[in-house]
Amino acid sequence: MVKINSAESIRGLACFAVIISHLILTFFPGLHYLNPEDEHLPNYELFTTVFDSPFTFFYAGSAAVYIFFVLSGFVLSYAILKSGKDINRKIASMTIKRYPRLAVPALVSCLLVWAAFHLNIDTSSATHWISRMGSVDGSIVYAIYDALINAFIFGKSEYNWVLWTMQSELLGSVVIFALLYIKTNFKNLVFFISSIVFLIGSFGLSTQLGFGVFCFLLGMFTYLYGFKVNNHIAILMLIIGLYFAGAHNESASYFIFNKFLGNYTHSLLSVASGPLVVYSILMNSKLSGILDTKPLVFLGKLSFSLYLLHMLMIYIVGMPIFNYMSSIGFTYMSSAFAASVAVIITSLISSIFYSEYIDDLSINIGKKIEKIILK
Repeated sequence: MVKINSAESIRGLACFAVIISHLILTFFPGLHYLNPEDEHLPNYELFTTVFDSPFTFFYAGSAAVYIFFVLSGFVLSYAILKSGKDINRKIASMTIKRYPRLAVPALVSCLLVWAAFHLNIDTSSATHWISRMGSVDGSIVYAIYDALINAFIFGKSEYNWVLWTMQSELLGSVVIFALLYIKTNFKNLVFFISSIVFLIGSFGLSTQLGFGVFCFLLGMFTYLYGFKVNNHIAILMLIIGLYFAGAHNESASYFIFNKFLGNYTHSLLSVASGPLVVYSILMNSKLSGILDTKPLVFLGKLSFSLYLLHMLMIYIVGMPIFNYMSSIGFTYMSSAFAASVAVIITSLISSIFYSEYIDDLSINIGKKIEKIILK
């Protein structure tokens, strides 16, 4: 089955936005908040100008996560319905393999962070946000619990903070599998009613989970019922999606939305950006072609590993470099910028090996479990 290269590229770019977002939260909070609580850090007028602009989508971490979810719904639907195999068996196979596919890399990342916390790296010189990293005083057993249970059942992680998305990834995937089974074996009316029931049930558990499943459903419906759009419409949708992605509650560029949405401006527009960005690219040949390049596709291939490893690199690479450069007289900006570049480079390098060995391990474990269950 042929992979959708443009989807891989979108995933890679979205992952990069998450990394930039977390580096900004670590060193440059004024780009994320109008009045950051880190009074001990220098704030620059340029930060306020950027914050108030409609061009902050390149570090829109929240919107990037919802793009992940829409893409997952689309790609999982494609993988099932375009497999050329018995659909029911394909659904059973992917359902069995989904948890180990996500859980094994998540577990290894938590164990690495658990080990890194024993280095007791000083994070107090940066933001309050990053200063909380390393404060967990837990055993290796708790780190395993944090990765395998806390992340997937409760949508949070005390070791690797990015694992909060695993709850939506797992449940959203299961919902897609269940709905495609219903669509294949029952009437469309049952399929649509079931979609509504699953969505309401997800919001009943938590708003965070509800938004995640909602984006999965939009990805699935985009695959099932999406139609190609011309260049003008696609570009307009992409511009609106990127504009929504950069939303901040207090940003001057979003004051109209803030009047009606208030403190929900950021979260609601971030959710809305995901389907707009994904649809505009995947449903337009021109934009898909632009993103179908080897470097971007390769970045997409590494995206899951990058996502899991970059917080570790901020802790063990970024903070020591920042602390050292600050101690020998470099300015705050120079130290933070050098640390950020080092984090990006080491995250990329480490993710190559992580993708090759840990990702492949998770795939092989899933296949072995599938063979045992479906034998």
